[in-house]
Amino acid sequence: MVKASNYIKFFFTILILAQASINVYAQNSKEEKYYTNSNRHWLAEIPIWVPGFRGQLAYGNYNFSSSGSDEEKEYEQLQNESGIQFYFVGRIVARYNNFWVNADAFSGKVNSAFSYTSLIENNEKEIVDITASGTIPRLVAGYSVWQQSNENHFKIEAIPYLGIRYVNIYLQSEVFDLTSIIDVRPNWVEPLIGLYVPLIYKRFKIEMQADYGTTGTKNSWVISNRYRYRISKLVDVQLGWNLIRLYHKGIVGSQELESTIRLFGPTAGVGFRF
Repeated sequence: MVKASNYIKFFFTILILAQASINVYAQNSKEEKYYTNSNRHWLAEIPIWVPGFRGQLAYGNYNFSSSGSDEEKEYEQLQNESGIQFYFVGRIVARYNNFWVNADAFSGKVNSAFSYTSLIENNEKEIVDITASGTIPRLVAGYSVWQQSNENHFKIEAIPYLGIRYVNIYLQSEVFDLTSIIDVRPNWVEPLIGLYVPLIYKRFKIEMQADYGTTGTKNSWVISNRYRYRISKLVDVQLGWNLIRLYHKGIVGSQELESTIRLFGPTAGVGFRF
């Protein structure tokens, strides 16, 4: 009876998987899976991003730098391999005629090793481990000002956009004495301007996006590219690369903080259209 029950469960599992495969892959003609023939207005995207972490930090009387001798770079590389913890990126897009709206955010934590030099006594360099965690949501809206297409299902557009970005970072260090511990939370809201250029050919799509935001003493810019392939009318997959640079200068917790942080790395995920 046990074996028969297992066989029945296995049989129904195969039937369910077969039905799901038919629903996904047998959706009318191949042409209906082309991006140019899509009538879907929304995209929900769930990619995973694992970036590297580079930058320079200056806090109070101390200077931290990720660029140094070959030995320091070797140590930093080892720390980065074991120190990257997790980054998650989520994205929702809506498109109606020439109007385009994009909302995305990433959050997570990553740490890296930096060389240390005291500006007061000019001590020898030591190694400091710094953890940066952050949440950076972005909301933008744009309008297609130029597009070109032909009968071979090729299309390219230029969509300038405006929006806002909120940067919330938490910097924390594990250092050699209690008086030098970094524990600060710089955050700001900035307007931004950017350009989104999608290029479509049948079931393939290349997306290039770049923007810049600033409040004067704080600024950031983001460059993204994604390579998509549509496996059905409802689902596509993407690979890409993101680069974010954040600069902050100001008073945080009664101390002057100047930081430059670069986060960069690959993206990979699935998009659901509805």
